[in-house]
Amino acid sequence: MSSNSLLDPALAARMAALELKARAAAEGVLAGIHHSPHRGASIEFAEHKPYTPGDEIKLIDWKLYAKSDRFYIKQFEDETNLRAYLVLDGSGSMAYQGEGRELSKLEYARIAAAALAYLLLGQNDAVSLAVFGAGLRTFLPPRAKFAYLHEILRGLIETRPEPGTDLSRSVYDLLERVSGRGLVFIFSDLLDEPGPMLQALKLLSHRRFEVVLFHILDPDEIEFPFERLTVFEGMEEKIQLLADPRAMREEYRRQIALFLEEVKLVASGHHLDYWLAETQNPVSQTLSGYLAYRASLRRRRTSR
Repeated sequence: MSSNSLLDPALAARMAALELKARAAAEGVLAGIHHSPHRGASIEFAEHKPYTPGDEIKLIDWKLYAKSDRFYIKQFEDETNLRAYLVLDGSGSMAYQGEGRELSKLEYARIAAAALAYLLLGQNDAVSLAVFGAGLRTFLPPRAKFAYLHEILRGLIETRPEPGTDLSRSVYDLLERVSGRGLVFIFSDLLDEPGPMLQALKLLSHRRFEVVLFHILDPDEIEFPFERLTVFEGMEEKIQLLADPRAMREEYRRQIALFLEEVKLVASGHHLDYWLAETQNPVSQTLSGYLAYRASLRRRRTSR
């Protein structure tokens, strides 16, 4: 008897639907960046990486050193030792879905994480899933077998938005469970206390994890397009506010722009990759746009 036959039929159907969406998004990514999925650790889309102390000297590309006067390590197509941690925000604010929007922020994040899991496991990289809210709620250790995709999908599907956000505490919880280095993908609206949250992201970088922030927002949260007298409800706490959005719009937009700029500056200053993901855009467009940017950035670094 297969493990799928033991699942609740509704859960199995939702997992199958998510897998189809993930596969479609992954295929869209590959088409968008014109790369084969069979390049070993091809999520990097690079053939070299800068030498760091501890790397094997025998892997240095001496020809490239002669041209650039910089040390780079050769990346081989059959490398499969990448560990990727997919970190999903399951807080209440992720349930927001603008009027006429196809996906909530959480649904968008699910598909993006599932698509990356599909790509990574397809090239034999190890994938882990972590879900956080007020703390770390779910942790699936990294595995490199493609069959593990079903465990990842189940973890994503079973994630429900719950009140409470504490990314900093969740990062500390995660660091207690991981070892070595790896690639950390964070899917979150980052609606948390900026100070502690940004300090935790810096800590990940200091611990030599490569961090990618997919900042998932509904366009409403950026543009604040509301026109009528509206009752605004808190998604993390039971708070209601009756307000005229037209009187608030200019200051709201100013504050959200300052917040976005602060996150970008911290990311840039600590070598974290930042990518704004608005939920009106197809998931494949978001992922392929980021990966194409990442590839061009690495090519520029290599050519220096």
